[in-house]
Amino acid sequence: MKKTKKLSLEYRKLFRNKKYRKSLAAGILFIILAGILMNLSINYADAREGNSLGDLILDNIPTINFFWFRAFGTFLIALSVPLIGFLKPKYFPALLKTMGLMYSIRAFFVAITYIKTYPAKVPVSSAFPIWKDLFPYQGNDLFFSGHVAYPFLAALVFWDNKPVRTYLLIAAAFSGIVSLFAKTHYSIDTFAAPFIAYSIFKIGEKLFKEDFSYIK
Repeated sequence: MKKTKKLSLEYRKLFRNKKYRKSLAAGILFIILAGILMNLSINYADAREGNSLGDLILDNIPTINFFWFRAFGTFLIALSVPLIGFLKPKYFPALLKTMGLMYSIRAFFVAITYIKTYPAKVPVSSAFPIWKDLFPYQGNDLFFSGHVAYPFLAALVFWDNKPVRTYLLIAAAFSGIVSLFAKTHYSIDTFAAPFIAYSIFKIGEKLFKEDFSYIK
């Protein structure tokens, strides 16, 4: 109850600031726009006749489904990030805008690199058929891995909050391991993701200077 009251008071204090209100609204709109762009780029990539590639690492490691994590773990990670942002309102505008920037950039990369998934990829639908109906796209949105970049970028935004940072870095590392063994991403998609996410974070710090000032 005390925590709810404290959160309510923090939001009231921040909402007195017109710039904060506008910034939060802009962040929400930006993330929605990025989601639309991402969906368009995935459909475009899935419709192309790309080719699968060889991969030094994937060719030499066993294939492991990690079904429960892929079906539910990634969903919980995806849900937990905006929830943490909501519970920590001074971070929320910066989080939304950097995520919007990341997914807009990723949508562009996916649209220009329509490669088919690795041949030995284990589809989630093989263990959970309804998944194919819920998420019919083929998964050719490969470069760069959103499963790794998403929690890693969030960890950078929440860097001065050690418990949140630790959780998100573990989530990013485990997501990367699962992506490799389930062969849902090529190794370059997985290993490049943290570097791209860090670059996007630094760009975000410059573009959204005022939003990051709420954190500091």
